[in-house]
Amino acid sequence: MRVLLINAGSFYVMQKTVIPLGLLSIATHLTKNGHTVKIVDRAIEGGNVKKYLETFSPEIVGISSLTFGSFPDGIKLSKIIKKKNIPVVWGGQIPSMVPEIVLKSGVVDFVVRGDGEIAMLELINSIINHTSPRDIDGLAFLENGEIVINKDREFADLSEFPIIDWSFVDPSKYFIRNVSCKRTLHVYSSKGCPGQCTYCYSPCFSKGIWRGRPIEYILSEIKYLVENFKLDGIYFSDDLISPNRNYMSNFCKQITESQIGFLWGCNMRADTGTREELQMMYDAGCRWILFGIESGSPERQKIIKKRLDLTRAKETMDYCSEIGILTTTTFIVGYPDETVEELKETIKYMQGLNSNVKACGMYGVIPKSELYDYLVENKRIEAPLSYEDWEKLKWLDKLSINFSKVPGKDLKVVVNSFFLMIIMSKSGKNDKKSRFWAKRLIGQTFDFLKAGTFKSLFLFILSGLQFLKILYYSKMFPKIRKKYGL
Repeated sequence: MRVLLINAGSFYVMQKTVIPLGLLSIATHLTKNGHTVKIVDRAIEGGNVKKYLETFSPEIVGISSLTFGSFPDGIKLSKIIKKKNIPVVWGGQIPSMVPEIVLKSGVVDFVVRGDGEIAMLELINSIINHTSPRDIDGLAFLENGEIVINKDREFADLSEFPIIDWSFVDPSKYFIRNVSCKRTLHVYSSKGCPGQCTYCYSPCFSKGIWRGRPIEYILSEIKYLVENFKLDGIYFSDDLISPNRNYMSNFCKQITESQIGFLWGCNMRADTGTREELQMMYDAGCRWILFGIESGSPERQKIIKKRLDLTRAKETMDYCSEIGILTTTTFIVGYPDETVEELKETIKYMQGLNSNVKACGMYGVIPKSELYDYLVENKRIEAPLSYEDWEKLKWLDKLSINFSKVPGKDLKVVVNSFFLMIIMSKSGKNDKKSRFWAKRLIGQTFDFLKAGTFKSLFLFILSGLQFLKILYYSKMFPKIRKKYGL
C-alpha cells in the first residue's frame, strides 16, 4: 500500500523544527513490511499537499500533530484528503490523549494512540483485508458516526522497531547550532519516564514506564549521520536519558568504544547523578545537559510530585561546571495557587544555581495530566471540547488563565526577564565569552527566510515581534523586577 505520512505545520513555531523521529520510525517499519512510504514535513516544506496526492497517489494518509498549535494545519489537510476518499489517520502525543476531540472534527477516520509503528501496520492490513479495526489495540476510530476507543496497546519492546532509515528526509535541513557543535540533530535512545509529575503528559502517555532502545541501533544511526552528513552533535530527545547508573555506564562505554566521534547532550534528573557519573558522561562526549527542576520551593516539589532534592540539584550544577558540561535548568511559574512568596523562593533558588542557562515558562494545562484533572474537578476550568478550546489555554510565555495567586503581569515580567538574560548571556565553547545564544537566535530567525515561503516570512516577522515583547516586559516594569530581585 502507498502510505503518505505528513508532519503537520504550525504558525507558532518559534525555533527551528525538530526532525520528525516518530514518522521516520513508522516509515521505516512500514517499508520493511512491504509498503511504499513518503514523508512530507509541512514544518519544513510547506506548500500545497494536493501535488503529493496527485503524484504519489496515497491509499492512506497519516498525520502527526504533536501540539495543539499544529491542529489547524492538520484539520485543513484532512479536509483536502477526505475529498479524495482517502482514509486519514492521526497520531502523536496530543491526539493520543484526546482522540475524541480529533475524531469530532469529522474529517479524521482513525487515531493511533501511543506507539504508531505496529498499530499503523495492523490498520493497513485491516484495510487491505477488509477486517474490523475493533481488534487493533491502541486505535480510536469512527464507526457509523460513533467514536470507538479500543483498549490500550501494551508497550512494545523497542528492539522490535528497526534502525531508522534517514533517507525519507534531508537531515541537513534540521541541523541546529549548539555551543559545541554547528551540525546538531535530534535522535532518540529511549521512550518514557518513571516520574509522576502532576503537570506533565508522561504519566498518562508513558504510564511511568521507561523503555530503552538497543544501543547498537542508536550508534548505527549516528554513524550513518556522521559519515553521510558530517554530523558533529547529537541531542538525545528522550524525556529521561537513563533510568539508573548501570544503564548510563553501559551507554557511555559503548559510545566510547564505537569511536564514531561526536558530542552529545540529553535531559536528566537533577538530583541523581554523582560527580563520577557526570565525569563518565563527559569522557564519552557529553557536553550539555538539560535539567527540569521546575520549582525552587521544597513544598511545591512535593505538590507537583517532582520531589527533587534541591540541595543535591545545586551540587549537580557545581559538578557539571567543574567538569565542563554546560547546563540548562528549566522552571515553571504560575502553578495553581502559587503565591508571591513561593515565586520569590523559586527565583532566589534560580539565581543561586550555577547553571549556564536558566529558562522559565508559565504553567500551562496539559491534557490528562493530574493537574488538569484537579482543575476540572474543582471547576477552575471547563473540560475543553475542541482543539480551539485547548488553544485558548496558552502557556510558556503567554497567559490566558492565571491559576496562581501571583498577578499575571508579574508572571510575564519574570518569564520574559529570564528570556532576555538567556539572549544576552555571555557564554560559549570552552568558557569563551561570546553571545552564543543571541547569535543562535538570530541565525535561526534568518533560517526561516531560507525556505522562501510566505510562512517562513511570517515566522521571521513573528520572531521579531516576540523579541520586542521580551524587551517590553523585561524593561518597562522596573518596580516588578525589583519586587522579585531581578
